[in-house]
Amino acid sequence: MTFCRPSGRLVSPPKWTDSRRIPVLLSKCLLLEVFLSSSAPRWGRGLLILILLFPAAFRPMAAQEGFSIEEVLSAPFPEGLVSAPGAGVIAWVYNDEGIRNIWTAESPEFVPRQVTSYTDDDGQTLTGLTITPDGSHILFLLGGSPNSWGEFPNPLSGVEEVEQALWIVSVGGDDPRKLGEAAGAALSPDGSILAFTRNGNSLWTLGLEEDAEAQKVATTRGGPGSLTWSPDGGRLAFVSGRGDHSFIGVLELAGKRLEYLDPGLYLDQSPVWSPDGSSIAFLRAHNIRGALPFTPVRESLPWSIRIVELVGGEARSVWTAPEGPGSAFHGVSADSQLLWGAGDRIVFPWEGDGWLGLYSVSARGGEPTPLTPGS
Repeated sequence: MTFCRPSGRLVSPPKWTDSRRIPVLLSKCLLLEVFLSSSAPRWGRGLLILILLFPAAFRPMAAQEGFSIEEVLSAPFPEGLVSAPGAGVIAWVYNDEGIRNIWTAESPEFVPRQVTSYTDDDGQTLTGLTITPDGSHILFLLGGSPNSWGEFPNPLSGVEEVEQALWIVSVGGDDPRKLGEAAGAALSPDGSILAFTRNGNSLWTLGLEEDAEAQKVATTRGGPGSLTWSPDGGRLAFVSGRGDHSFIGVLELAGKRLEYLDPGLYLDQSPVWSPDGSSIAFLRAHNIRGALPFTPVRESLPWSIRIVELVGGEARSVWTAPEGPGSAFHGVSADSQLLWGAGDRIVFPWEGDGWLGLYSVSARGGEPTPLTPGS
């Protein structure tokens, strides 16, 4: 007979009760017999080995000290940090037990302060924070994006209509003001006009003053997105999605003239203006079909960075990814994948060494310089 003391140790050594069974002690006083016959499933024996090697992982949750599932699900966290460098203001979304609100802090003390006063855990997202250049107001989207049927998320299954709308609130904490339905909003350099898309194929502008009305400025083929203002605020660059390919479009607001830059059967994306507004750089990738979902793609037809001169329309390739690892484009979490900075250099992400890092290349071409080296 085999039994155990409170210490969990066997008083007498385990004995064979059958040539095909081995008694195994688990926990303090638990004796498990595992069949080693051909009828015993292989996964059962594997599970036994895991239990013996990692007994703590199989203890009841109630026996472990720490935190509860409810505490894990209600843990607060910040997200969506943005800034207005010229005004010394930062803003972020703070999610506390599912209740989302906007918080800000101002230089030089940067003392956190809550701006909005939402009180319900309704599952509606609060995203797309944009601070006006003078740091006085914050634009944000309330509500999730629609699905392919045009239905907006309704986590509480409420009977009231839900939507995704653009709102504005002052940093001082006044009540938010609804600006209306809008997607892909972009604020002009001087912070006075908002550009956005509606109905999937139209471009609109809206002044931020309280009584302003939205104006449709263009209806385009395809789905416009990635709106980017020119430095002087007179033109809008955007990506025109056409399904299996996309173009870079430029809309002149005053003359309502639209042109597409260096069009082809590629996936052109991420337009960025030169500091003087004379050129636009963008990414060009190939539309590769047949790739299996949820699998890593490290190599492809190489992507490239191109520049188009707006006067004359001259287009040229600045840099093309070499064949092999890094030839498939993978971006970073940012508003734009390209930055045109000082010294006429363009910053871009690349996986050339097997790790996603930032590089810069001259707008005139040449070899890229790693900005985030390391292994």
